[in-house]
Amino acid sequence: MKFILLPARYFAKFLLVIVLVGCVAAHKDSAVMPSSQAAEAAVIPPPQTPLPNVALSPELMYRILVAEVAGQRGQFEIAGNTYAELARSTRDPRLGERAAQIAVFVRDKQKALEALKLWVELDPENVEARQGLVSFLIRNGQADAALPHLEFLLAAAVPPVTPAVPELGLADGIEKEQTPGFMHIAALLAREADKAAALRLMGKFTAAHKDSPDALFAYATLALSDKNLKVAREAVEGALQLRPGWSKAAAMRARVMQLQGETPQALAYLKKFSEAHPDDLMLRLNYARLLVDANQMDAARAQLAILAKHTPENAEVLFSIGLLSLQINQLDDAKNYLMQVSKLGKFALESSYYLGQIAETRKQYSEAMTYYKVVDQGEAYLDAQLRIVGMLAKQGDIAAARAHLKEIQIQDPQQGKLLLMAEADLLREEKKYDKAMDIYNRALAEAPQDTTLLYGRAMLAEKMDRLDILEQDLRDILLREPDNARALNALGYTLADRTQRYQEALGYIKRALELNPQDAATLDSIGWVHYRMGNMQEALQHLQNAYKLDANAEIAAHLGEVLWVRGDREAALKVWGDALKSEPQDEILRGTMKRFQAI
Repeated sequence: MKFILLPARYFAKFLLVIVLVGCVAAHKDSAVMPSSQAAEAAVIPPPQTPLPNVALSPELMYRILVAEVAGQRGQFEIAGNTYAELARSTRDPRLGERAAQIAVFVRDKQKALEALKLWVELDPENVEARQGLVSFLIRNGQADAALPHLEFLLAAAVPPVTPAVPELGLADGIEKEQTPGFMHIAALLAREADKAAALRLMGKFTAAHKDSPDALFAYATLALSDKNLKVAREAVEGALQLRPGWSKAAAMRARVMQLQGETPQALAYLKKFSEAHPDDLMLRLNYARLLVDANQMDAARAQLAILAKHTPENAEVLFSIGLLSLQINQLDDAKNYLMQVSKLGKFALESSYYLGQIAETRKQYSEAMTYYKVVDQGEAYLDAQLRIVGMLAKQGDIAAARAHLKEIQIQDPQQGKLLLMAEADLLREEKKYDKAMDIYNRALAEAPQDTTLLYGRAMLAEKMDRLDILEQDLRDILLREPDNARALNALGYTLADRTQRYQEALGYIKRALELNPQDAATLDSIGWVHYRMGNMQEALQHLQNAYKLDANAEIAAHLGEVLWVRGDREAALKVWGDALKSEPQDEILRGTMKRFQAI
């Protein structure tokens, strides 16, 4: 439910709605409204209960117009009060809805609650009104009063307007629920900021349906989204007692066990369950995912091979296999599965996005851009377009990069910030550092605690040899986000590379590696700090691991330097030569080779 301020040109449309309502009320036996008039009437969605027979008097029309004008002028209290009074006097649910929309729009919790109660009173069969009332009962500390409304929503079994239960794995979704409605209730409650109150309410609601495995599963889902692992495990185990062979619940139980630090037990449990249900492909997919999380890649590949053999036409499973293959760096397999998905005509935008990532990883920039251009909408749209900008810049075509940047359509201020950063990156590529710094400074003047902007300015400051700014910005990030692995790694690497504060650098990088043990950049950093400290064996081991994960030019430069210093010049030249073929203009790589007179 949302309140939309109507521009002046819509006043006539809104008044036409009222005129049409008056006509319909006065002539109940008249013919169906023409489609053009129905489109106008759609300004207010039709209620589900019969409309009252209200005469459209001049006074009623005038007061509606006064309310709309007040809303346009920002006088929301007048607008909301007027609609509420009109709703009470006319008993017209559409006017009650409008009063509720205004109160919700201005975030007046008490008035929103009163208006939503009135809307439900006038239109008791309206699902949207009930959902809104549940939300504001929770927000006003009256969660228990929402229980009867949850029962209504359960009976209606209609999804919430904007469901928001976080993804828990492919086998944990709303689909295939035996008793519709419980997961919809969980989705509705998951939207609430007061997670504890929402979970308590769901617990009481579930207690009234204690013999329903679906109710318990939905309760577990909400608890898991709130990271309440104890409640989630108790609820999902209760669901499994009532429905012992339920693979979806088994997958969730294993996930909870993993989050509780019982990964070996979770794997053993899910393996046994998979063997008992060999034809349940979604269960096997969850098992493969858990194996990947546990870094048991060979076992994960075996499960993926089984899945691929049995699902040649299942786009959802093939797409998931593709993503898992991408996660374990099996790029050929990932591309093959995603191409199969594309041929099936499913997940077109998503598949193109990930195929673009694969091509970009392989430095096949033209192919990558072709895939990214397909992503013209959806969640991955902005990232895909910014990747095109980045690749154009990498190839030295700054003009084309800037032109493409101007064509990107933004949907919210957060996206606008990312475009600003992309513009700053282009200026950095052109070595126009001062102009790029101006962009960051202006943006941070408006949002001084924005960690994304702080990190971007820190990376620019490194290029400008302003290590004071870099250190200050990264420390600001770590004060607010002490587990920010990217900031920890950046600060540690810079201290190792540009200062002699090696022990301090090592501490930051070790912490980053604990948080992100398979990150190539962090492995490169810890290898580099060991090299700077003279620990050649540790340096070589970490750099080789980083190079296996990502053979980019900077990692190649570092690995080659360690090999050269250790006396293995042939191996160093091979590493440098391979990197030079794919990134011939990389400054760090070329600078390293020049220092050792390798070019």
